[in-house]
Amino acid sequence: MRVKEIVQKISVFSKTEYLKNIVGQAGIVFVAQLIPLIFSPLISRLYDENALAEVTGMVSLSSLLLVFSSFKLGQAIVIEKDEYKARQLMVLIFFINLFMISVISVVLYLFQDFFIRSFKVDNVIFIVPVFVLFFSLFGNFDGWFIRQKKFKNKAYGKIIESVSYLTFAFSLYFFIGSNEYGLATGKILGIVLGALFLIKLSKYRIPSFTLEDLRQLLRKYREFPIHDMPSSFINVISLQILVIFLGFYYSKAEVGFFGLANMVILTPISFVGQAVSSIFFQKIVEDVHKNNYRLVKSTFLKTFYLLSAISIPGFIILWFFSEALIPFIFGDNWLLTGKIAKALSVVFLIQMVVSPISGPVLIPLGKIRLNAIWQYSRFFFMTSALLVMIYVFKLDFLNFIRGYSYCVVVSYLVYLFVILRIINVKARS
Repeated sequence: MRVKEIVQKISVFSKTEYLKNIVGQAGIVFVAQLIPLIFSPLISRLYDENALAEVTGMVSLSSLLLVFSSFKLGQAIVIEKDEYKARQLMVLIFFINLFMISVISVVLYLFQDFFIRSFKVDNVIFIVPVFVLFFSLFGNFDGWFIRQKKFKNKAYGKIIESVSYLTFAFSLYFFIGSNEYGLATGKILGIVLGALFLIKLSKYRIPSFTLEDLRQLLRKYREFPIHDMPSSFINVISLQILVIFLGFYYSKAEVGFFGLANMVILTPISFVGQAVSSIFFQKIVEDVHKNNYRLVKSTFLKTFYLLSAISIPGFIILWFFSEALIPFIFGDNWLLTGKIAKALSVVFLIQMVVSPISGPVLIPLGKIRLNAIWQYSRFFFMTSALLVMIYVFKLDFLNFIRGYSYCVVVSYLVYLFVILRIINVKARS
């Protein structure tokens, strides 16, 4: 009887609009990430590990700065019930973007030596603000499309970004020759065209507004910049902490070997995870607005099982075959990347399963402060653990990555346990 109930639930879930949205958007995003993945063997032969270090560092640094660029108000676009105020929120966020990009530009100029040393962005540091601005615009319109339930639009934007990135990266190589900045510059131009495509696709119309309207909206959603922005920054540091430590304590070439593994494994799954996360977030917001917390629990668990079923085969391939596949596909000079890919396979599994459904469920439940406390605790744990690996155990490059991977697994399992307890309490109430 129990088996029949499970089969019946799976059958019902498979016909829901929610699952169709996940499969549709995740599928298109997967295609978008598959495009650079297909061409990555050619990229690895045109550009060396130093060029890969440059783009890896740029993306890592931009991820940290991106947190401040919109005061984390993008999620408020989805939560806001009034359509006109949601349009005004877009205006508010755009003004915040312009102000914060100016601040970021000054900070990068004043502390350029520190950022170059930490992130290996020798050639592209002064165009990082452009990347952050258009990445932020890309995210803002992603929130707008989530609100409109037009989930596939962001995915189409990712395809435009991927194709543009490759076109510019190859063009810069063939017109200029061997260089270290072509990949990073192509990445920037790709996100610019992707963001412009989303803006045109949105057909967004600027509403009338006053400064008082914008001030009231900022006050209404003040918890986002006060609590969510600092905790999100800590969360991004925790996610990017490996790149930061590698930049400080290991060579640019070693960062480049990691960069290829990151490009092939972690970056694609992060975008697929974001695709699932945006649809999941919108569905949880709907369930919370209905005060149906049992449905919140059901949505969470079904999405968890779906992500597990998708991720486990990928983990098995990476764990058992990456050391042979990476050198075969990319060349013998990338042997170390194959070993890194195996070490990161556990990170692939846990992030793919837990990350898309963790933060997006706490915010609609009103647990912004709890989420912030968790992020601070995780940051302290990860930083302490990595410092111990460096100064006490004095681990070499590869063992350091392995240690990092195991710490990530532990932190995400604790996070999952906390979230399940909260959901269970809400569902019983």
